[in-house]
Amino acid sequence: MSDLDRYREVITSFLLSLVPSRGLLRGLVGYPLGAVADDGDPGPGPGGKLLRPSLVLFACEALGGDPERALPLAAAVELVHTFSLVHDDIVDGDRVRRGRAAAWVVLGEHQAIHAGDGLLALAFRTAAGAALPERKTACAVEALASATLAMVEGQAWDLELEGRPAATDEYLAMARGKTGALLGCALELGAIAALRDELALAHRRVGEDLGIAFQIRDDWLGLWGDPTVVGKAVGSDHARGKRSYPIAWALERDPSLARFLRDAPLAEVQARLAELGAPEATEARAEELLAQAREGARNLPWPAWAQAEFAELCRGLSARVK
Repeated sequence: MSDLDRYREVITSFLLSLVPSRGLLRGLVGYPLGAVADDGDPGPGPGGKLLRPSLVLFACEALGGDPERALPLAAAVELVHTFSLVHDDIVDGDRVRRGRAAAWVVLGEHQAIHAGDGLLALAFRTAAGAALPERKTACAVEALASATLAMVEGQAWDLELEGRPAATDEYLAMARGKTGALLGCALELGAIAALRDELALAHRRVGEDLGIAFQIRDDWLGLWGDPTVVGKAVGSDHARGKRSYPIAWALERDPSLARFLRDAPLAEVQARLAELGAPEATEARAEELLAQAREGARNLPWPAWAQAEFAELCRGLSARVK
């Protein structure tokens, strides 16, 4: 996706070092992180893009800080993200996560809840252990807690919207919490780790816009992506009644479509949305938010290399197919 991949090895190594070496927690925490396989053997390592922890290190480095000092905060963000995925898969009944069986499939639903709880606790213990001045560490932990609360509220709001009409403004507010909060926190923590917490809020806002665009692109892929690339059946979220940006946009233009969009076969829903222009409108809204994120980034005191990398990241998010 971008040069942020250079951080992957150090993030992976640090995350794996946090997994308990024995006891029940080894499997509970280790399986979702890819440290442990379903048979108890060593696993393949963390899956996914590792975008959030990479953004922590990126922002710290862009502000002249030492990325190594930001590693505990980067790991903490990824641990919170993984906790949310473990619980989300239980709620949605999704059986596959990052190319492997979801944690609840391997561990059972009850133990997967404990796994998520363990990941969340480990996240805050890791953040609290960052080698920063005491006041900066406190700021970082508070920022992570606030983002986690916003994310949980966004996920709860997402459930509340299932099966009922929602305006695009309501959808965007939900997405700001569900996906934007933790991406905003990632850039915010990078600023704090660089000892530039006066820039933390500006970094958070850039990340939030990035996160909402990320969620809208997810919605587009959920209806029109290639299932062999996306990694799940196209239309699965729609079948559960999840309220996506394309659906919210379409219902604002024709509220009478509510029953049709709920009950019609997926192919007919896709065709009707295409007639209305929903695919293009969804892409355009994501592009608008990415442009907003790039504009916000241009106002940050990042060097040219960081500005170029962030612009490349935005292009990659716009074009991503999974």
